Formats: sequence, C-alpha cells, structure tokens
Amino acid sequence: MPVIRIEFETTPEKAKKFHKRVMAGAPFTGEEEQAINEAWDRGRTPTGVVHYRGISNDQPPALKFDVEVSLELTH
Repeated sequence: MPVIRIEFETTPEKAKKFHKRVMAGAPFTGEEEQAINEAWDRGRTPTGVVHYRGISNDQPPALKFDVEVSLELTH
C-alpha cells in the first residue's frame, strides 16, 4: 500500500512525551485524525491506516507519520 509522509512540528519536550507515550502503547487518535486530514488536504485518499514513525532531527522537531493512501480513489 502506498503511503504519504506527514510531519507535524512540535517542541522537543512535547515530542519526547508523545514518543514515550506511543511507545508504551497509548493510542494517538488526535494526531491520527490530523494526519488523515492532512492527506486529504494534499489531494490523497487515505485508507485510515496511520503509522507513527518517530521524531525528526530538525529544529524544531517534527512528529512523523506515514498515512496509507489509495491510488484508485480520488478526492
């Protein structure tokens, strides 16, 4: 399944807390919904599957997500 990379800038403190929480198995429904909406905004049709991929090394850091998208359906 093809994916589109979505990144959301954040602070280093929030990034560390979020990463720790997700690695402990906590859901990330708010960020998941944001990532899906961003995929729609970019003209892609998300399948609803979002994978958390970690924190960027940028300054400020960004939370990275891969959103699975369909090639057959269009927005």
